[in-house]
Amino acid sequence: MAMQGGDPGIVEGGVHQRGRPPLAAGRATRAGGPPRRASWSTLERKQRLAGWAFLAPAILYVLFAFALPIIYNVVLSFEQTSPATIANITAPFAGLANYRFILHDSTSITAIVHTFEFTAGSLIGQFIIGFSLALLFSLRFPGRTFARSLVIVPWLLPLIVTGVIFKFLFQLQGGAVDQLLVNIGLVRHPIDWLDNPHLALWTILIANIWLGVPFFTLLLYSALQDVPLDVKEAALMDGAGAWQRLRLVIVPIILPVIEVTVLLGFVFTVKVFDLVIGLTGGGPANSTQLITTWSYNLSFQQFSFGEGAALNNVLLVLAVICAPIYLALNRGTLRRSAGVER
Repeated sequence: MAMQGGDPGIVEGGVHQRGRPPLAAGRATRAGGPPRRASWSTLERKQRLAGWAFLAPAILYVLFAFALPIIYNVVLSFEQTSPATIANITAPFAGLANYRFILHDSTSITAIVHTFEFTAGSLIGQFIIGFSLALLFSLRFPGRTFARSLVIVPWLLPLIVTGVIFKFLFQLQGGAVDQLLVNIGLVRHPIDWLDNPHLALWTILIANIWLGVPFFTLLLYSALQDVPLDVKEAALMDGAGAWQRLRLVIVPIILPVIEVTVLLGFVFTVKVFDLVIGLTGGGPANSTQLITTWSYNLSFQQFSFGEGAALNNVLLVLAVICAPIYLALNRGTLRRSAGVER
């Protein structure tokens, strides 16, 4: 019951204001609803358009720099090309002839085998040396920061420059490696590293290991810093030795980082080109030809663009295989990290 003499516009509980009945207020609210929704939808559309406008340069770059070359390379591998067809966008259809050539060409098969041997040897050497240096830098000793800085130096040099440097180091006349081996008595006569078909591949393997060590060292060192200190102290208190702590405690914790590092190292190594060109040029007698160098030779020296594209598609297949593995490993790493944080 309303109080006598009170304001007729005020109801118990203060539901509506003076001079505005509840029904009128409800109508005003409903009347203002649709314009608000319309303005909100307009704002949302503008935000979406702005998002696509920001994404457009990246999308165009991916299409121009990645999608179109890949599609053109696949199309080129099914065409019969020659110097006469260079000026044309298309060439006569060749079916699977280029792929049959790759499977029966001894140099192409050797290049594929060399690529996998070179990649496996590089990854093993880079991981062993990189992990050893990462463990070393985890210890405290004078000059540790300076030593860590020196490890990055090979990573800063262009691959072609590294190839030229190692060419001078391993050359027969006046090479520093041969002089060192002769001076310490390991060999009697200088070794022809670059012109010996049995040693040339080992030479580029050593150079590539030297190049990849900084990548493995930095990533594995960063992973070692994330190992909880209390876990290592608990293992030490339980009587675990250095090898047991490394094998049973540290490696399982940083295993996701090791997996991703090795996969990225595989991708970087399988496409090495500049180093081989700078060191041996694929010789002697095609003993250091890799997929990248031999496909370059077929395409731009013999002008067999279709055969070179067919060989290059081997790398495309490897990329198609590695991409989902990398994404799966990254997702697994994120899940493990989220589980640890919880």
